[in-house]
Parts: sequence; structure tokens; C-alpha cells
Amino acid sequence: MNKFVRRAFDKIEKLSVDEIKTLVRYQASENELLGNALEKIDIGVIVANSSNRVLTCNLAAKKLLPLHRKLIEGAALHYVIHDQDVIDFINSAVAQLDDEQKVEKEFHFQKGDSVTTVLIEVSPFTSTLDPVFHLDNLRRYLILAFDITETKKQEARLHRSESLASLTTVAAGVAHEIKNPLASIDIHLQLLRKAFERKEKLALSDADCYLDVIDEEIDRLNGIVVDFLFAVRPMDVRLRLESLNKVVEDVLNFVSYELSEHKIVIERNLGEYLPKLRLDENLLKQALLNIIKNGMNAMDQKGGTLTVTTKQSGDYVVLMVGDDGSGMDDKTLSKIFEPYFTTKATGSGLGLTMVFKVVKEHHAEVMVSSKVAEGTTFTISFPIPTNQRLALEVK
Repeated sequence: MNKFVRRAFDKIEKLSVDEIKTLVRYQASENELLGNALEKIDIGVIVANSSNRVLTCNLAAKKLLPLHRKLIEGAALHYVIHDQDVIDFINSAVAQLDDEQKVEKEFHFQKGDSVTTVLIEVSPFTSTLDPVFHLDNLRRYLILAFDITETKKQEARLHRSESLASLTTVAAGVAHEIKNPLASIDIHLQLLRKAFERKEKLALSDADCYLDVIDEEIDRLNGIVVDFLFAVRPMDVRLRLESLNKVVEDVLNFVSYELSEHKIVIERNLGEYLPKLRLDENLLKQALLNIIKNGMNAMDQKGGTLTVTTKQSGDYVVLMVGDDGSGMDDKTLSKIFEPYFTTKATGSGLGLTMVFKVVKEHHAEVMVSSKVAEGTTFTISFPIPTNQRLALEVK
């Protein structure tokens, strides 16, 4: 309500009949203008009360959601919306809302030959006039529907482009990796052929030195192929509500002996009352183990401290793993997630590639900060599921 109407309402007992008529006409004109604007926007809008009655519904909502087209205003919500999954979500969202929160979820609706993806958001809908009209006990809720079909398609196209770029990088790495084993096999086959030409008959003991090298190089090629398949195959990810602290504790307990053997002390700073996250426990443990091993190698010569921190930051839970090892320069830092990139004499160069893939499968983000001779910190930010943003977990 604008300031003019509010002032008039506060003095309504002093207004004449003509002034009240003018006020009502003005308000009716404003309502008509807002109603027309509401019908023009492409966001679906439904307002319902705590009795599950629909107070208003615009045209976009009727297009985006599976609604009965008639008798919408004033009808029960479960009658208006003929999709039980949507009804269940709205009821669940209303049950957990507070005055400032919102709950959202994506739904897919088949319309002819096409599928529409709609994001439904439920949030409280209040007015400063509610106390005046004694409406405190009849709360209202705003249900918004956004057509995100095109956004999802663009995300899918971007994901395919990223996958193709990643595949190109991996393929280039494989091509580089297989050159040396193939060259070695070729050389030893030539040497074996020349040995046959010299002696015409060759004992197995004479050929062993050549065959052993060929066997080793074939094993190397097989390992390269296995690593390649790991790098390009989609992961079988099974996300469940899990405690991040429990996953971290399990991994730290597993590596504690090895770290102590390398004179590395673990400093745990695990936050209390963290909400549960949608995690694949096994994949996350592998990723965390790779990060810890990376830090252990960086501190291998002198030992040091591995600092592991978990905490909530807004709508995210942050996991930080820091070491005070040798650190990395900017050039190395920019390449650490690239397949087959490694600064170690041994190793596939896929450990941190695997970390990056696991993080992305969790819809999380990973950042790395590092300084030469000072150490490195990996920071992973996990989104908190909507239904867990108010749920607190006791450590």
C-alpha cells in the first residue's frame, strides 16, 4: 500500500463520503493496474492462505503449472493443482517456512512432445496491514513458478562443451603418454629381430631381456588406457544426506598413522551443528584422501601441520584442507586440475583431476590458494540442501 492510501486509511473516520469514494476509485484503479501487470509477466504467481485456499493466480501460473483452468480463486489448493508431487512439495515447504525463508524445487512437466522444467518457489507473503485487519492467524504464502527450461538446456550445452574440451585435453595427454611405451616396444622388437637374424635360432634366455621390457611397456600402456577411461567416463554418483564431519573424521583416522610417520600433525577445526549435505561418501573420501596425500607429499622432507576445517558460511558448508609445505607458483597452480599434469617423478597426474570431478558432481566449488615455501589450501564449498538450512546437527 502506498503512502497516500496509508495516510487516508489512518484518517478514514474523518473523511467525507465523496472522499471515501475517491479513495476507493483510486485504489480500484491501482489494483487494476497491478492486476494487468501481474497478468503480463512470464513468472507464475499464486497466493494462498494457511487454509490452503487460492487467493489469486495469474495467467503465467496457469500456463506453467498443471492447474485446473476454472474456479481457481477461492478454491482449495489441492483442487487447483492436479499434480500430487507439487501439492506434497508445497505442503512440506509451508510446514517448514519461517517469516524470511523460501523453499524451492525443480519439476518436469510433459507438454505434448516437449518437457518443461519449472522451478517452484514457496515463501511467506505478509503485509503491514495484517495486524490492523486481524489477519495474523491466517498466514499467506507466495508460490512462484519460473520456466527454467532454456536455462537448463544452456547448462547442458555448456556441460557438453566443457566435457568435449576436457576430452580433448585428456586425449592429447594420452597421445603424449603412449609415445614412449610404443617407441620402447618398437626398439626392442627391432633388437629382437636383429638377434634372430644374427643367430637364426634364439634361446628363450637370450630373448628374455627384450621380452621383459616389452611386457613392462604393455603394462604401462594398459595403465594409461585405464586412467583414460577413468578420466572420461561419467561417475556413478549416489548422493545421500550425510554428515561432512563424519566423512572427514573417517579419512583422518585412516591416514593418521601414515601422516605421523611423515612427522605431520593433524589440526582439526571441525564446526559444530553443521547441517547435513547431499554427499557420495565413498567418492568424497577418495577425493579428500587425494588432497591429503597431495599435502603430505608437499611436506615430505620436513614434516609439518595439516589443518582441516569445516564451517558453515551462508548457504554453504566449507571444507578447508591446508598444509605448510612447499607450495606452488602461479603457473603450476593454474594447471593442477588438468589431466596428466604432475610435478612428481611418479604418479598418473589424475589425482586432482579426480578431485575436481567429484567436487563438480556434488554441485560444489573448489578453490586453491598457494604460495611457494608457505603452503597450499584447498577450499571446497558445498551447497546446503534447502530442507537442511534450518536443521542443525549436533557434532
